[in-house]
Amino acid sequence: MAGSLRVQGAIATLSGGTLTIPTGAIIDGDVNAQADISVGKLRHLHKAGTNFDLGITGTPGSREELVYVATSAGTIRAFSAMLNDTGTSTDIDFTLKKNGVSIMTADINITNADADREVIDGTLSSTSYVADDVFSIQIAITSSTGAQGPFAWVEFDEAA
Repeated sequence: MAGSLRVQGAIATLSGGTLTIPTGAIIDGDVNAQADISVGKLRHLHKAGTNFDLGITGTPGSREELVYVATSAGTIRAFSAMLNDTGTSTDIDFTLKKNGVSIMTADINITNADADREVIDGTLSSTSYVADDVFSIQIAITSSTGAQGPFAWVEFDEAA
């Protein structure tokens, strides 16, 4: 909705630079004595990704990219990957690593049987992390005939 924001199930309106939040959307317990929203209510959401230094028509090769260094403790919400074009004979794995070690139950595997631009979600064996953990995404190629435009990303959720 243009000009609207959903707040705890209610709709806030933005008009002329003024944000109006409906009564009850933020309750007294959410606000401390200085009239600030309490730190416990704040979240830092980060989405870090890589195209492995390739354009949308670039053919992928095996590579690993650093994508994020955690600023505080948090949880990974999702890890996903896709190819703009899955080609005619493709077998590509995407792996999320924390501090150089895979945190996947199984790598994301994309083949030519998958649809072009289909988002494939990974299954993680570990989703928690601490400050200064380093995350990388690896792409490993078995076959990439006609495959183009790889992209992979991670969604991080950190406490304030």
